[in-house]
Amino acid sequence: MNPFDVKTPEDINASEIYELFVDVFTDFGQVKEVFHTFLNGPRGSGKSMMFRYLMPDCQMLDKKCSLNELDFFSFYVPIKLTGTNNPEFERLQTNSISFISEHLLTTFITVKCFTNLLEYSEINKYKAEIEKFYFNNFLWHVEVSGQDISNYKDKYKTSVEYIQSIINITNKMLIHCKIYCSRIATNPNATEDYKGALCNYLDFLYPILLEIKKLPFMPQEKPIFLLIDDAGYLSGVQTKILNTWVSYRNSTKVSLKISTQLDYKGYKTITNKTIDFPHDYSQINIATIYTSANNNYHSRIENIVTKRIVKYLKREITPQDFFPYDEAQQIRIKEIYNSIESEHHDPNKKYTGKDAARRYATSEYAKELIKKRATTTYSYAGFDNLVNISSGIIRYFLEPASKMYAEYLNKETDEANIKNIPHSIQNDEIRKFSEKFLKDEFEKILEEHGALSDNERFSKADKLFNLISGLGGMFRKLFVSDRTERVVFSVALNDLPDKELKDILDLAIHYGYIHESSVGNKQGTGRSKLYILSRTLAPYFNLDPTGFKGYKFMNSNTLKISLYSPNKFIKEIVKYFDVEEEDQSATVKQTNLFDEIE
Repeated sequence: MNPFDVKTPEDINASEIYELFVDVFTDFGQVKEVFHTFLNGPRGSGKSMMFRYLMPDCQMLDKKCSLNELDFFSFYVPIKLTGTNNPEFERLQTNSISFISEHLLTTFITVKCFTNLLEYSEINKYKAEIEKFYFNNFLWHVEVSGQDISNYKDKYKTSVEYIQSIINITNKMLIHCKIYCSRIATNPNATEDYKGALCNYLDFLYPILLEIKKLPFMPQEKPIFLLIDDAGYLSGVQTKILNTWVSYRNSTKVSLKISTQLDYKGYKTITNKTIDFPHDYSQINIATIYTSANNNYHSRIENIVTKRIVKYLKREITPQDFFPYDEAQQIRIKEIYNSIESEHHDPNKKYTGKDAARRYATSEYAKELIKKRATTTYSYAGFDNLVNISSGIIRYFLEPASKMYAEYLNKETDEANIKNIPHSIQNDEIRKFSEKFLKDEFEKILEEHGALSDNERFSKADKLFNLISGLGGMFRKLFVSDRTERVVFSVALNDLPDKELKDILDLAIHYGYIHESSVGNKQGTGRSKLYILSRTLAPYFNLDPTGFKGYKFMNSNTLKISLYSPNKFIKEIVKYFDVEEEDQSATVKQTNLFDEIE
């Protein structure tokens, strides 16, 4: 088996998850806290894997305990492709859409919760208690919701049959409502009234979950976690409904854990009031944490790769040895490093020489390649490079690593001989991945954002591509310049972007091309928005992917030039740093290149 294959977490059994999972909850502790939490991050950043690890089967292995001894009990609810979020359903009458939408969401989640319960053999020991729950609690709530229960009073022989009956009854209430919605949505002139059951969170799902908590196999007096994955796929109305549930603040008994791909549709409730951070919920942005300085991302990837090599290859090989650098390139960069260190040595300033060497060595090597007309021979091989290029997204390490392994396996027929991946294969595959990340993925963006508005020459997709091209081109010019600060991946704005620029920046953040953070402003009076180009684009733009501290301030209207003309944007920037005198005395400083650009 390819040790770096990317699997869907719900398709992996608990023992395999337990063997492969690297504890990230020291970074994201709020996920396990008894409180409503939003977990935000681009596709592939590990949200679903975290949720999978919070499931009872994994937690029992982690805690080495039985089901009723857990600290919490999690139900996993994937929203993607549920069929309850059909945009056509929003054609319903405005006075009924919120009730119908909440019923669809409530019954869907209820079905998922009881389907989860079927995974645990412990339910078989408590047939009498589950039977009592079925007749005294579940059917009572079904009847109150408006559903006829006269055909649901049969007794069953096993706990599984009772749980299956609960699933069937709830599914029936869900499907009947979906069919009604489809009839109305396809016939705008229909006047048919809805006559089925109507369930909601406070009167149906929440009290049923509280009764489930009392069953003997459940952890007593411990919270239930509802793990609602990919909530960005909810309709606009359903998003407001979920926010309304968050606003109830009953998280001590049922905590909502809501993951998004930075595409959540808003934080207003059904009454158009907003839920507020941190009073109503806590919030985590994976990309912001993992693209900041002093994060644990490198060690996380190192542990993940080590575990996979041990499990699938049965070998003790360090990630650094398995993904080696291009040795010839490293030797030449080291020679340049030593030369710069010697040139800038100052006996009165201990670190001056090393700091200059760190700043300039890869840049000077890149300039040598330009003179040789061999720019694309810069190698991105090496474990540390691959980690940096993944830019805080675990899948962006595993996917290209998987292709590297498969490519080498095609050439090396004996898998037992694979001790490492040659640097040439690493470089070829990571360059392909970087190009695909920008160009191939853009085909999907064009489908959704390629339409032109009235009197516009550029669509949102055009502006997004131009923005990325402008930033990447500017950072490349900086990298091969003679400036003090050359390895730069971030832009800090002196002022707030207007709506047009903000919309495109938000789009870039959603698709993972840019990560958003903040930095102290130059006046020391607050924070400025910081936009970090994904290092996954480093091979595409021939940039050095190392380093996290370089950033430049500019005004938002300067950055806005890139939306329409990335080349003009780059020329505007180059005008200033080509003529600016560089302080080559190796005094460490942060230059404010763009301060004067209006």
